[in-house]
Amino acid sequence: VTYSIHQISKYLGIKTSFLKSSSYHLDDEFKGELRILELCNQLGADHYVNPIGGLELYSAELFDTHGINLSFLKTKNIEYSQFSHTFVPNLSIIDVIMFNSVDKISDFIEAYELVSA
Repeated sequence: VTYSIHQISKYLGIKTSFLKSSSYHLDDEFKGELRILELCNQLGADHYVNPIGGLELYSAELFDTHGINLSFLKTKNIEYSQFSHTFVPNLSIIDVIMFNSVDKISDFIEAYELVSA
């Protein structure tokens, strides 16, 4: 999976560094949002952004008590031509790459909003 993420990022011209949580000392006692909070603490983060699907999983109050702002990434409506006439949303990045140019995908990457918890 890591290799695929690096290759797709390279193909799309996304220049960023990737960190593996397994590279950090996290006690087994830390699970769920406590694990995220500990990782944020070790990295000195003051803002954590999670996909919108985690809205029900995380407590804004708990993050706030740890001095970390919690936001959720909500993708705007994205559609493109696929093989069929009916668009099938939320498929993998492979589908997006298959049917769109790098420039178009760059536009898609910018099509989001941050939602506060």
